[in-house]
Amino acid sequence: MRISLVFTGFAPIASTLPAVLAAERHGLDGVWSAEHIGFHDAITPSALYLRETERLEIGLVGLSPASRHPGLLAMELASLAELAPGRVRVQVGTGDPSLVAKLGKPLHAPVRSTESFVRALRDALAGSDMNVEFPDYAFRGFKLSPAAPPPPIDVMAVRPRMIEAAARIGDGVSLSVGGSHAYLRETVAAVERVLAERNRPRASFRITSLALGVVSKDVAAARQQVVPLMAMGEPGMVEHLARGVFAPGELTGAAARGGPFASARLFTPEKVDQLALVSTPDALPEALGRYAATGIDELAVGIFAPPDDVPAIVRDLAQARRELETKP
Repeated sequence: MRISLVFTGFAPIASTLPAVLAAERHGLDGVWSAEHIGFHDAITPSALYLRETERLEIGLVGLSPASRHPGLLAMELASLAELAPGRVRVQVGTGDPSLVAKLGKPLHAPVRSTESFVRALRDALAGSDMNVEFPDYAFRGFKLSPAAPPPPIDVMAVRPRMIEAAARIGDGVSLSVGGSHAYLRETVAAVERVLAERNRPRASFRITSLALGVVSKDVAAARQQVVPLMAMGEPGMVEHLARGVFAPGELTGAAARGGPFASARLFTPEKVDQLALVSTPDALPEALGRYAATGIDELAVGIFAPPDDVPAIVRDLAQARRELETKP
């Protein structure tokens, strides 16, 4: 299983660079930059990481039809790919509706919008002559002159229709933070069914799961810091991702009765451990093994710790992955 880091876009870019260099030094596979509306974009840190590393895959998460014309995004991705051919990957999707709304461009048909966005982006990256109308944008004689092979395009998905679309049109699928092991297993099986129906090879399709990571000798204290992050999501989506952890209606009912953060008390230590990578350094191989057993190809970990502590945690992750791979 691939192990990568993911940065949320909230922290100062400079503070993430020591962790990126540690990932390069200790043998992790990649670094993902998430784009959050109103915070950092994903292009700028990715360019920095490409300049400062030689081996890591550099990925961009959260590029949306609401925030990018596919022609502009194709130009940006082609420029990054020119800096480091074969080391760039992108994950696109509609994103959080509450954040997208800040740009004044609501997306009324998420699956359709994502499918047309991926199709247009792929054609533009291939250098096609673009004279085409899409429901949300158009091309008038656009033609890119790429200097490197186009990056793979993964689709961000949570619910069944978007997951099915990802398996049809994407080079991979990106699964949101907060997915339980049961959710991940069932989603992997659903993706593999669609791939088989379409005669698409499983080996060339990547299933990535994003996860919050808490690695500390005092896991109990650290775990409590993660709960507000997990509880702040839209309750219906959080409950869907937490398959097998909460009873149907448990989170949505609590939110309806007590407001958006009323469900925080339901995130007991046992439940948090099923929805995030929570571990002491010594137990990391077993924790990673539980994710690997779901069938995902990549775990992208958003480490929840002070910036100065993250490089050491990166080292522990790399060592744990090596131990996991050498187990009989």
